[in-house]
Amino acid sequence: MTNDLVTPAVEDGPAGTDPLFTPITINSRTVRNRFALPAMQRASLDYRPTPRMADTLRAVAEGGCGLIISEGSSPDHPAAYWQQVFAVIGEGTRREWKEVADAVLATPDVMFLMQLWHPGAIRLVVDGMKNPFPDQPTLSASGLVQEGRVNGRAMTTEELRETRDAYVASARIAQELGAHGVEVHACHGYFLDQFLWHETNVRTDEYGGSTLADRAAYPAEIVAAIREATGPDFVISFRFSQWKEVDYTARIAQHPDELGPFLDRMRRAGVDLFNVSTRRFDTVAWPELDPVRTLPAWVKSLTDVPVLAIGSVGLSTDFAHDILENEEPTSQAERDLARVRTGLEAGEFDVIGAGRAQIANPDLVARVREGDLASVRSFRKARDLAGVDEHYIHVGQIVAQSRKKD
Repeated sequence: MTNDLVTPAVEDGPAGTDPLFTPITINSRTVRNRFALPAMQRASLDYRPTPRMADTLRAVAEGGCGLIISEGSSPDHPAAYWQQVFAVIGEGTRREWKEVADAVLATPDVMFLMQLWHPGAIRLVVDGMKNPFPDQPTLSASGLVQEGRVNGRAMTTEELRETRDAYVASARIAQELGAHGVEVHACHGYFLDQFLWHETNVRTDEYGGSTLADRAAYPAEIVAAIREATGPDFVISFRFSQWKEVDYTARIAQHPDELGPFLDRMRRAGVDLFNVSTRRFDTVAWPELDPVRTLPAWVKSLTDVPVLAIGSVGLSTDFAHDILENEEPTSQAERDLARVRTGLEAGEFDVIGAGRAQIANPDLVARVREGDLASVRSFRKARDLAGVDEHYIHVGQIVAQSRKKD
């Protein structure tokens, strides 16, 4: 198990007392500030990262961000192949990933994680969309996108083992390429989240169960296998959410009492950082229990590892309404940064993720440090995600179908 995971220190210079610019140690590696770039899909093609990914992640690193997470990429398993804007971390993509890793790590004091993502039951094989394994069945916990919506089938014990081993192989490649760790994606209604959510995990074996901690068995097994293969100093982030792209109101935890045993199980498996994805980072989680506490704050109160909060920082419109429903946001960087500072000082979370705001402004962190927010651009999908609309079109179709469900 890892050693003390949070060791804040104060920087010298004009921003020394700003909690946004206080370094933090995650596992055994110190990150220069509290900003993170989450995984955003915009620079992969033909299942491999492009030079654009290297260039854009380098720009954000040079712009001051402390923690850089690669775009969501799949372990190299036939059931994980979906749209071409998701790269694969496998033997056949080592060269391209090495270019990405080198580009990010050229900036000192940056932590670089590579995200492992899998579509699970969301995977579609449709005419006009390339897939090298069109005859591969779509696999997930129980073959469900949500209650009453079947796509593919439940995985066998052997398929669970094979997929776990594919995650481990990708994590080893990430480590060999110089990444400081990986992020295991288990949110938004995709593969590992389909094990956590009671609507999509109705298994009766050891990978199912009536509680969230029970249903976390397979995600925990994957994390533990990665930890065993990569050693104690390799960082493992675990990203999870309540909401799904097919159901904004979904919850994996109906009450905070469910969170503690779940977090403890994942922590014991080897998690070093919980990335808590919410549609708005400052949304109250259970207002009937606490009128101000957010989901990241609840998580922070129940674990000893750092917590990354994320959700529409600096923008008026959440990701789902912006990307999937074309509701363009306006910038509210000054307002949100004040709330972030308050949250950091109160110990509600340790790191803040800003995705769209840093896509539109790769030097956002430098601007914040200099107090120059007047010229911060608002995110615009047509400009900032040019060329990757295919993914969002198909996700939008899935969302539209789900809303027609009786």
